[in-house]
Amino acid sequence: MRKVLYTAPTAVFAFVLLVGAWLLLAPPQLGGATRYAVVEGASMEPGLSRGDLVLVRAGTTPAVGDVVLYRDPMLGVRVLHRVIRVDGDRLVLKGDANDFIDDAHPRSADVVGSYWFSVPRAGAALSWMQAPPHAALLAFLLTLVAFSGGAVVRPGAREKLSSG
Repeated sequence: MRKVLYTAPTAVFAFVLLVGAWLLLAPPQLGGATRYAVVEGASMEPGLSRGDLVLVRAGTTPAVGDVVLYRDPMLGVRVLHRVIRVDGDRLVLKGDANDFIDDAHPRSADVVGSYWFSVPRAGAALSWMQAPPHAALLAFLLTLVAFSGGAVVRPGAREKLSSG
């Protein structure tokens, strides 16, 4: 029987890795600075497509060329578009695939965050899992796996199988 030994450096490395992931990926509701958005339209194609998961980070002042997430007060939704001009304290925004400028001109303070990176199609998978029937199916499968147990192997059974 072989034992796996965990050393102190391994535990420290795992802890540092978890803390680093937390600092980079935790949403503001849990003390982090990363927000998540799922692309629902085609206004940012070809760079961002419907169903992509976009991570945005707060804390930077938007500049021309940045892709930012802001809440459009007229539409009542969050919009992810590119800054094409700064007029005083207002941002002029446009979707990459649109031939028109956004009606809303938010202030920098109204921006939720700037584009950090995206994961293609991951937003579609998250949206699928949020539907109640799919969430119930996922919970059932996880419960089934958790309570299904595993095979019991007696010591020496492997040697008997391989020698016989």
